Amino acid sequence: MKEPRLASLFNRTAASSSEPRKQIKLKLRAIDVLSATKAGFFVALAAAIGIIVGGLLLWLLLTASGLLSQLGGIFGSLLGAEGDIASSFSFGSVMGTALTISLLNMVLTTSLAAVYAALFNVIAKLSGGISLTFTNN
Repeated sequence: MKEPRLASLFNRTAASSSEPRKQIKLKLRAIDVLSATKAGFFVALAAAIGIIVGGLLLWLLLTASGLLSQLGGIFGSLLGAEGDIASSFSFGSVMGTALTISLLNMVLTTSLAAVYAALFNVIAKLSGGISLTFTNN
């Protein structure tokens, strides 16, 4: 009985035993600085979204559970001072801090990606690059 096409795609043992294994050796000698900058920007953008959403969820969790007001009472009794910790951690201040951290992270990550790519290019010129081996499996 003929094997379905989809099943034959996932049958690696039969394919590897009948076909010769090919290896290709290449050298990575340069990284395009603009490509590295774009990739760094998108990684930083994903991290920024994670920081903002994480800050929002943490603030919602602490506010809904009443933990902020309980912490304010504990700190007030320990320090003997009247202070409202919940006002210090208002929605605006938490989101402003998360946005500031995200923007700084985006600027630093994007610029460091370009610096690292340029640094790799200089080192690769001196050392000849990185040898990579690829196979068809």
